[in-house]
Amino acid sequence: MRFVGVVVVVLLVCIAPVSGVLAGGGSGSGGGGHAKRADNHPLDPSSDVIGWEHGYWYNESIDVNQRDGLSKAEKKRYVARSMARVEHIRKQEFTHPVTVEALSRKEYRALVRQQAANSNTPSERAWENQIWEGLFVTGEQADAARQQTTLLQDRVAGFYLPGKNRVYVISNGKGRIDNATLVHELTHAMQDQHGSLSSPQLQSNSMDERRGHDGLTEGEATYVEKRYANRCGKSWQCVGKVHIARKRTPYSGGKLPPYNLAMQVALIQPYSDGPAYVASKFDSGGWSAVNEQYRNPPNSSKAVIHPGKRTGSPPPLHLGEQARNGWKLYGKHGTNGSQTVGEAGIYTMFWYQGRADGNPIIHWQRFQNADHGEYDLFDYSSPPSDGWANDRLWPYHKGKQRGYVWRTKWETERDATQFVRAYRELLRGKNARRVGPSTWRIPKGPFADAFRIDRHGRTVTIVNAPTVGALSDVRPGSKAKRKMQFSRVR
Repeated sequence: MRFVGVVVVVLLVCIAPVSGVLAGGGSGSGGGGHAKRADNHPLDPSSDVIGWEHGYWYNESIDVNQRDGLSKAEKKRYVARSMARVEHIRKQEFTHPVTVEALSRKEYRALVRQQAANSNTPSERAWENQIWEGLFVTGEQADAARQQTTLLQDRVAGFYLPGKNRVYVISNGKGRIDNATLVHELTHAMQDQHGSLSSPQLQSNSMDERRGHDGLTEGEATYVEKRYANRCGKSWQCVGKVHIARKRTPYSGGKLPPYNLAMQVALIQPYSDGPAYVASKFDSGGWSAVNEQYRNPPNSSKAVIHPGKRTGSPPPLHLGEQARNGWKLYGKHGTNGSQTVGEAGIYTMFWYQGRADGNPIIHWQRFQNADHGEYDLFDYSSPPSDGWANDRLWPYHKGKQRGYVWRTKWETERDATQFVRAYRELLRGKNARRVGPSTWRIPKGPFADAFRIDRHGRTVTIVNAPTVGALSDVRPGSKAKRKMQFSRVR
């Protein structure tokens, strides 16, 4: 999938230039989206070879002008050469033809809306709401599922249907196809044809594990896309596109957009850090090293954010003592009712407090000023999130009341302490008042609740409930003496 800036069903999407810069045809694109076929093009091979598809070599010029859309013949040439270029970059052959279709933004929005309506039960929506509420991204009364639907409707530029050999590019209604989006989605088609997408190792059990896996699959597609774009106007003549003005995503300040910016930041992490992750593997051993990653893919956002750092399986976390007095888990959702938000989720939580509320817990402005090389767009590193080792967030419900237990594990006690301090700064930014040892209460607003923060060595447990009294029902068993011990952390 490619984004502007995973639709509800299993899709691979493309985020259209998240930095706000259009990946275009370059100086050789023939302004207005026009490219011509040269008379001295190479001879066709006697059999299918890498770098040649359906009559076109990867380095041929073609006669395509999509100012008023694409004719059937133009689209055939355009797609064939794009497939040949993906083969040439990836050093791998397509095994089946790929169908490419353009969808208008209106058609795509209707598709996402229908899928969301068919897939989200009231219980699923309530569970999902509490995950994002736990990250202080959406308030208790918000509809997180609807906000994610809005984000996908507005920000996705294209997607691929696994198992169908079919690519869809979101167009402006005239059938124009963005070349970078096309290359990105064709890379997903190639992954699918070679069995990468159906690998059992890519079956995700949590939000964070999905980000780790997407860091590989979307990272590879974006890496190929960037290598393609770098050749346009230089060694390759590329099909351009009539310029369509897009507003820059306001990461660095200003009025918040109509979609949820924190969700956008969380969602694009694999697209930002994934290309650098794949580039690091390619630099160490070529495409065979990248192929090897599909046998043992990154299993967390942390592994993709820090590609040079050895990260094994996250240490296990267990809930322990169960809630009482009618508080229940959503046992059918997530992993035994829990979700793992990961390092990217925790970073997003702290980043959003600075961007949306003016509470600079971390240097949030550095997000858009990453200096990690050409393949890493954004900086997802911060002191209170870097030491993440594992987390699980268990939403609870009792009638219409909501609460949760969020347990995090850290690499060192110092990392755990940094997280606790940052989290307390977050609560203070929401006008929380300390009402007891390790206990806080936000008096009003969308996050009006009670909170208890317990640290025990490298483990931090946060309990949320509607009232201070309900904290011990959601999470029984915390002794007052133990709370006093933890309260020394400032």
